[in-house]
Amino acid sequence: MFTPVPHAHRQPQSRPAVRAAACPGGGAEPGRERRARELSQFALCVAEVLAGHRDPVHLRDRMTGRAYQALRRRAGGYATPVRPRLGRAHLRCPAPGITEVSAVVVCGGRHRALALRVDWMSRAWLCTRLETDLGR
Repeated sequence: MFTPVPHAHRQPQSRPAVRAAACPGGGAEPGRERRARELSQFALCVAEVLAGHRDPVHLRDRMTGRAYQALRRRAGGYATPVRPRLGRAHLRCPAPGITEVSAVVVCGGRHRALALRVDWMSRAWLCTRLETDLGR
């Protein structure tokens, strides 16, 4: 008889599993763990806007005009009575100071896709691109 053994490497369900790649040499950019924490939190805030649980104006200062307009157009598109949570998130650094975040957003019983491109700009992250599984 097979008895399942819990995997020590798996994260508890309450916290998203974040995989952060090392970034190529960059200036005063935050370290890998801080970057993963900050960008996971930002992705969750974006997901809350998409689910209709947060006003997009809260993120206006952390996004370029183009990304903010994309967020406003899609706000409420995930429409769920349950507050969304971040499932798996992956961070990738294609160049110094640039991070791409791809995440699974859990909205009740549904899983949605979210992708962000963020740039490190003078001690803060700025979202320059937003993509979702919603229409444009």
